[in-house]
Amino acid sequence: MNLLKDAFISTSEGKISLKDILTSDKDYQLQYFFDETHLAMLQMLASLTTVVFKPTVAQLKTYLANGVTDEQYEQALLEIETKWFEEDCFMRSTFPSQSNIAEGPIAKLVSGIECGSSANALGLFSDSNDVSLSCSDCTHVLNYNLHMNIKGECFGPTGATGIRGGGSITTLIAGSTLKETLILNVITSDFYKKNSAINNDAETRYMWDLVPSGDLYLAQHIGLERGLFALAYHLNFTIEEKTAVCHICGHQTNKVAKTFQRVKYTGAYGSTKKGRDNGAGWWLHPYTPRTEKEDGTYAVCARDQNWQSWQELSSYIVGKETDKATVKPAFIINQFQNALSEGKANILIGGNIADQGSITGRVYDLYSMPTSLSKNNRRISQVIDAGLQQKDKLSIAFNKLFGIGYDKKFVGGIKEQAMQRFTANAQQIIQQILLDVDRKEATQLRKDAITALNTEAKAIFRSVQRKYQHDLLMFKALVKGEYSLYQSS
Repeated sequence: MNLLKDAFISTSEGKISLKDILTSDKDYQLQYFFDETHLAMLQMLASLTTVVFKPTVAQLKTYLANGVTDEQYEQALLEIETKWFEEDCFMRSTFPSQSNIAEGPIAKLVSGIECGSSANALGLFSDSNDVSLSCSDCTHVLNYNLHMNIKGECFGPTGATGIRGGGSITTLIAGSTLKETLILNVITSDFYKKNSAINNDAETRYMWDLVPSGDLYLAQHIGLERGLFALAYHLNFTIEEKTAVCHICGHQTNKVAKTFQRVKYTGAYGSTKKGRDNGAGWWLHPYTPRTEKEDGTYAVCARDQNWQSWQELSSYIVGKETDKATVKPAFIINQFQNALSEGKANILIGGNIADQGSITGRVYDLYSMPTSLSKNNRRISQVIDAGLQQKDKLSIAFNKLFGIGYDKKFVGGIKEQAMQRFTANAQQIIQQILLDVDRKEATQLRKDAITALNTEAKAIFRSVQRKYQHDLLMFKALVKGEYSLYQSS
């Protein structure tokens, strides 16, 4: 099986090929049990499409307008070495001689599954038997997910940090169809060359063709094709002949994998402390928002279990500057804003919420965007700012509890639970308001956001008031705090 030629992608219509998606007018729907795998497949397929066509901005606009023909796809394959995408070769470099090979169950490649033995290897799901085998087709997306999305800490001493860093947030452009989504997330050669810091003679060969050597992997020497599928492990799957139903995609198969073997690479990317300290540099991964600080560049990650993506949405689209750091959007967002933003598209934000080796939550959110993202992103910022302002007001309202002589942990817990409830509920409110981002002006969107979010904040605050209405000290403090919720913005 070859990833550029054969059917390995799971959809509601069965297994199809990358060519089927790109050359057909049919809107296929990916079918995977875990949204983490779904997200990784979108990343991987868009990257595969990138290396097949290597288009300029002008060519990509043509593909978006007219689609891809069978002849165009077949001609593109003639220009590349498809042997590197054979199933026993893709993203699999040979183990070094006399290496200490670690082995793990397939469940470890779905990072929400709890199957570790240490305190810092917890997951969202406790029964690892739910994912005990994979079909041979799904091993490729599991491999990709390991290298691009799963934190090395989930594997303890045998874990490695990849080119994107550990637990990075992913931002993608979401089209109206799967085909449009993949094309919108293709990286154009001219835009990337203009905006990245790689050398003209940067190495483009895949790491399973030319394994890197040395203690550092210098970002400026990593070409686009090499970086899109950069490896952090030597890896292999044990495939056995067996009829079963795949626990990843749900399709019947006669080739299954239950375990995988890995040996981490010895060098370091600029996504690690060693790499930053020694000048490896940050490789500009197109799907990764980044934070730039005095001591280096870091991948943007979800903060904690109660974090919601709406709080940082503005920074993922237009960026954000503070005294200590600058957040910059992912390259794919910049490309869309500056070169492609002529039609309707939305933003998909996904990733793991990780705490060392534990996975404590998942992010998988879709936001409506204005038709002209480059011109009208102020509308988004005003909605997000309204949400953050209402969050601050609610926080100030609860701060009155801290001056009445009660234990700080007790009243702090009351406030924390209420704030978490507001942040979670605001996620759906803001996504709903942004559905009107093209139909309403910025001022009206902001007004709608303030009204809806203030109503939610007041409802949460009143529920706490009712709970403690018989405690005179608590109730008086809450009455005083309530005033901040009624102040005009």
